[in-house]
Amino acid sequence: MKYKKQIKKELTKKEYSQFVKKVIDYNRQNGKMPEYIITQDDNTKIYKNEYVDAIENVNKFILENDREPEKVVIYEKKNSTL
Repeated sequence: MKYKKQIKKELTKKEYSQFVKKVIDYNRQNGKMPEYIITQDDNTKIYKNEYVDAIENVNKFILENDREPEKVVIYEKKNSTL
């Protein structure tokens, strides 16, 4: 049975950049990655396994295309636990 991915959040390049900055700042201050990040515009809670997956996808896209994507899609993952 194939599971269709649910889109949790779509980010522009600028929003994605700010999002990653929040993760990096938290990591610098606390010595670990945050369990989740809450978006400012609509208070969407994005769990660590979801944002790590998005970051990996963006890095892969950059390596394959020599440019940043116009938008970044964060997919909801089942069992998003702390």
